[in-house]
Amino acid sequence: MNNIDSALKQFEKVVRSQLERVEKMKSQGDFIDFAELDKIMIGVCGGDGIGPTITNESERVLKHLLADEVRKGKVEFKQIDGLTIENRAKAGKAIPDDVLAELKACHVIL
Repeated sequence: MNNIDSALKQFEKVVRSQLERVEKMKSQGDFIDFAELDKIMIGVCGGDGIGPTITNESERVLKHLLADEVRKGKVEFKQIDGLTIENRAKAGKAIPDDVLAELKACHVIL
C-alpha cells in the first residue's frame, strides 16, 4: 500500500466516523438542521481578559464572511454581556441565569 492509498483509507475512516456522529446527534431529538432555519442567531459574548479583543476580531471576520447572509436577514449577530469575572462572581455562578437564557436563545455562540 502506498502513501496515497494509506491516506485515503485514513480519510475514509475519519469521514465515516463523522457521518456516524451526525446520525447519532440527529437521533437525540434536539438536532438543528441549520439549512432549514429562516435565520441563524449568533450570540457574541466576549467575557473578560483578552476575550473581548479576540471576540471582536472574530466577529468582524465572521461578519465579512457571512455578509451576504447578514444582508439577506439569514444570519443575525446578538451581543450578550454578563460573562465578565465580576458579573459571574456577583451571581456566584460560572454563567449567570440571565446570561444562560440569552445564550440558549442563540443557535451559535462566539
